[in-house]
Amino acid sequence: MKILIAGQYSAFVDQLISKFNKENWDVFYLTGTEKYHVRYRGVFEQYNFRFDSDSIKNIIDSASPDVVLFAGAYDESVYEQSGRKESMYFMSGLVNLLMASRMMGVPRFVYISSNEVFGNSYLSDIDEQTEPSPASNNGIIIAQGEKLVRNYGETSKMDTIILRVDNLYWIPGKRSDVRELHARMCLSALAKKEIPASAKKIFSSTYISDAVFSIYEIVKAENHRQVIYHITSGEEEVETEVAKLIKEDADFAIIKDNTVGLTKRIVLSGKLAQEEFGLSIKYSYTTQVPAILDYMKKHERLFLKDEEREHGFWSALWHRLKKAIRILAPYIENFIVFILVFMLNNRTAGSRYIQKLDIFLLYVVLFAVFYGKKQAVISAVLSVGAYVFRQQYDRSGVDILIDINTYIWIAQFFIVGMSVGHLRDSLNMLSEDKDEQIGYLNDSLEDMSDINRSNLRVKNILEDHILDYDNTLGTLSGIVDRLENFGSEDTLIRATEVLQDLMGTKDVAIYRTSNADYARLMISATEQAGVFGKSMKYSSKTGMLEAFSRNEVYINRSLDPDMPILAAGLYEEGSLKYIIMVWNLAFEKISLHEIDMFKVVCHMIQNAIRRHDVYNDAVRSKRYIEGTSILNPDEFERLIDVGSKANSKDYLGFSLIQITGHVSGAGRGADARREELVELERRLLPSIRDTDYLGLGRDGRVYVLLYNSNAIESQTVVDRFRNKGVECRLKEG
Repeated sequence: MKILIAGQYSAFVDQLISKFNKENWDVFYLTGTEKYHVRYRGVFEQYNFRFDSDSIKNIIDSASPDVVLFAGAYDESVYEQSGRKESMYFMSGLVNLLMASRMMGVPRFVYISSNEVFGNSYLSDIDEQTEPSPASNNGIIIAQGEKLVRNYGETSKMDTIILRVDNLYWIPGKRSDVRELHARMCLSALAKKEIPASAKKIFSSTYISDAVFSIYEIVKAENHRQVIYHITSGEEEVETEVAKLIKEDADFAIIKDNTVGLTKRIVLSGKLAQEEFGLSIKYSYTTQVPAILDYMKKHERLFLKDEEREHGFWSALWHRLKKAIRILAPYIENFIVFILVFMLNNRTAGSRYIQKLDIFLLYVVLFAVFYGKKQAVISAVLSVGAYVFRQQYDRSGVDILIDINTYIWIAQFFIVGMSVGHLRDSLNMLSEDKDEQIGYLNDSLEDMSDINRSNLRVKNILEDHILDYDNTLGTLSGIVDRLENFGSEDTLIRATEVLQDLMGTKDVAIYRTSNADYARLMISATEQAGVFGKSMKYSSKTGMLEAFSRNEVYINRSLDPDMPILAAGLYEEGSLKYIIMVWNLAFEKISLHEIDMFKVVCHMIQNAIRRHDVYNDAVRSKRYIEGTSILNPDEFERLIDVGSKANSKDYLGFSLIQITGHVSGAGRGADARREELVELERRLLPSIRDTDYLGLGRDGRVYVLLYNSNAIESQTVVDRFRNKGVECRLKEG
């Protein structure tokens, strides 16, 4: 197998080359630059060309690779993007590679993307179907590359794969390699003795070895079901937790709390790739971050500047001496050059060719230009001293002092030197001020961009609320209509559908309390919604119960993944009867408006259930066989129909148990065997839950309807009945 890897050389590209070479692939490498490079280790053939070069077609034709892999988001050139020209080069290079690959019949093209395509905050893990929301310039470029590769693959029928590598990190070789967050925090701990961290920045990451292994496994696979895959550890990391991990091995550093603004959570889900390709993550940040810090501590000279390193007595003395020499160097240089100028002036004093050239003035001007006003003054003082000393060869000191030319010459030195030096210092100050102002404005622009994105989200939410305002009464009226004219079992199904439409999520669950500790699952719209299982010990959910006791909606403010985002308790005569839970809610839905709507709808559901319970009690004689809790055939058939509809929507499962013994009374009317039915009820009721039902079928037999029970669970109930001498069987179909 042959692969062409395109991307400027980096630790990531080096690992890719090593991995594919180790697996006996022929590795061809396109550097993306015209500068000459010695062939890197593990490369079968190397091409030093730009990605937008006309020679790319010939290169791919020569290599005939089975796969072209473009480093994309982790190409070194992406980190150097500084303007429109570089962005256009990235895109034009990608287009050139895609077109050349298709023309030369390359079977597969792989584009490496990153988590930078997501700039918003997400409450739940981000899957491959989530639309990108880039915020940075790099993110926008990478997202455009993704879209280009995907569209090109769909239109040209070329096999394309997009791999989003999540927050790639590695052990850097030197200070210039420190780019990603973990290494920056470790470097800050060593260099500045502080670790900046925010409790509101939540993310996930991938160690370089895991990323390269996953890429290889996907690339070598003959087939793949999706176009986009996430490569990530899936571990949720908080900046402050990473900082605490670093501080354990760097106790000399302090944690600087930078917790401000809104929570930003970007955690990718890698389940799709892990399930399809059997991938597993070997390295955790809890072991690799200390390894990064340990490597930096052992190789301080590669990462820390002299002034940042700790020194012993002699080292500190030598360090201060070097610092003093650096400060005194311009003065020493000035004095040495003055001696040379003085000697040159003495040697050329009688020359008719350069007698009109003032060497001392030239010396003063040069130091003023290179070092500024301070050195110009020193040069002028030395030059005046040399002038007076030189004049004493032919004249007396008094003659020199009373000669007006002496003072004109001195003034000339100081005026020219200070003017040129002041001009040089002014230009330097302007340049420094300009750089400082540009840096400040760039920081302000980033802050304004963040604020603008936040304002846009708020604006869009408010716009939705305003647009929906006129329909709010209509919406509530429609909800009432949907909850009316149904039995209590139908109401739970309708309530689930209403909440799904209202909150914009499928993950809704409804539990019914059995006692003071446990609640039984009634409706589970998705697997995630029913994560607590069919029986939940709600008494242990203290935070949720405290909110219910205050007649408030429970809000998962800490984003605990083991708890629902919203939950509400429905009470009857002061006792908790139902618990409604909403999971995986969109970030923009967690607003006062949506929470109030959720609360109102839950009250409406509660009233609907209570109204139907009152109605059912009023017509009990028409629903049950007289003197029993066994539903008549019409009512029992209606409940089976409700269960069938809910089962078809995957809201719940249900099972039927048929009583087959003679006591069932098959073939005789209910009135004629009432005593037998009462006896049968007495024997069956202790073995079933309050959410299950006894009913009489059209065939005259007694049945037991078990809600939310599969065949295995139902068989347990069958065994209980048989132990009590009741013949029965599980009804199939």
